[in-house]
This record gives sequence, C-alpha cells and structure tokens, in this order.
Amino acid sequence: MIPNLSLPDIKLYGPIGIHPFGVLAATAIVVGFFLGQRRAGRVGLDVEICSEAMIWAVIVGLAFAHWASALFYFPKEVISDPLYLFKFWEGISSFGGFAGGFLGAFVYFRRKRQPWLKYAEAMLFGLVPAWVIGRLGCTVVFDHPGRPSDFFLAMADGQGVARHNLGFYEMLLAVVLTAVIYALKDRHVFTGFHLALVIVLYTPVRFFLDRLRVADQTYWGLTPGQYFSAVGFVVTLAWLAHGFSIRRGERVST
Repeated sequence: MIPNLSLPDIKLYGPIGIHPFGVLAATAIVVGFFLGQRRAGRVGLDVEICSEAMIWAVIVGLAFAHWASALFYFPKEVISDPLYLFKFWEGISSFGGFAGGFLGAFVYFRRKRQPWLKYAEAMLFGLVPAWVIGRLGCTVVFDHPGRPSDFFLAMADGQGVARHNLGFYEMLLAVVLTAVIYALKDRHVFTGFHLALVIVLYTPVRFFLDRLRVADQTYWGLTPGQYFSAVGFVVTLAWLAHGFSIRRGERVST
C-alpha cells in the first residue's frame, strides 16, 4: 500500500489560503501553455494564434467541465437548484473539459480560418504533460477514491483504508501518454495522428478505471465516462484506420 499523499491547505488569513490542488492546476495551465507554444513554433505555426486558441480552450473547457459534471453526474442537484449549473467550483468532468476545450479552440480557428487540426496537435503537446500535473493535484487531494483494494498501487485514504486512487492511476497513464507522443513527435503519419493516438490509448484504460469507482452515477450499468470512452474509442479507431489507409495510398501513388 502506498501511504496517503494528501497535502494540507496552508491558511494565510481568514478564508484565504494556499490549496495544493489549486496550485497544481494553475501550474498545469502554465506548463501546458508553454509547451503548446513551443510545439507550435517548432512545426511552423503562428505562436500567437496558438496562444489565443489555448485561452479559449481553457475558458470554454472549464465551463463545459462543470456542466458535464452537473448534468451527467449530479442531475438531482440541477433539478433541485438550477443555479448549480453556475457553481463552477462544485465539480468538474474531464471529458466535459476535453469537449469544451476542443469546441472553444475549434470555433476560434474557424473564425480565424486556420487549419484547426494542425494547431490542435500542437496544443496536445502541452495538454498531455499538463494533464500529468493536473492529475497529481487529484492524487494529493484523493478526490477520485475507488474501491478498497490490496493492489500494490492502492493508496491509504484519510482513514488509512487502502483504496484505488483513480486520480493517481490516471496521472501514471498521462505520464505514459506523454512519453509516447514525445517519442513519436517527429513521426508525421497523417495530420491528427498524435491526437488520435492519445485518444485511442486513453479511452479503453479510462473505461476500465471507471469500473473501480465508488458511488458514481450510472446509466444502465455504465458511468457517463464509460459511454464517452466507448464512443471516443470507436470513432477514433475509425479515424486512425482512415488515416493509415490514406497514408498507404500516398505511398503507392509515389
């Protein structure tokens, strides 16, 4: 069993303090911006446009992260108090954040008439390492507790019970995804290859991890995250197959 890694809040004055999750989330955004900008510059894209798109992605992504959490995981809260939809500090969904971030950036690129998929790939090289830091924040606050377990990576919760810490597991997954895309950073199979690769590697693992959750909202036996994972995996697998078929066709024609 891994010891509990929770970090306490640091009180400064009254309600003002330093919260480990907030510090790590802010650090993730800064790191994501820096690495996304660097990747954009290296592949010949406009760094300023990429930066503006990332701002839109963060703003819209945060809003959608809460709305997805509220509507799919806490519908009773919304019914009893519709203003819950605007309590953005009350809960977030990673899939909602991904969808909102994509939508925000996509609309921006369409308005600017820019090749959105090329920029999305550049932003991905900032997103995935930032994901590691963000999930580290989830790890230290243990906000995604799983079932009790004797698995060697199980972590002690606040009461000393060994549980699956799903934030910790996803952080480890994000480390692997970061290593994969940076190892393949110079491989241009087709436009969008790295993005498709991350999705097709992430979604089946996420589907499994959701089976370890406790007291999660389910619909017909599956969590919202599992439905999103299944759809994302199937669609992206088809995208990868299409991309590889085009690549093979290009090789044959040359």
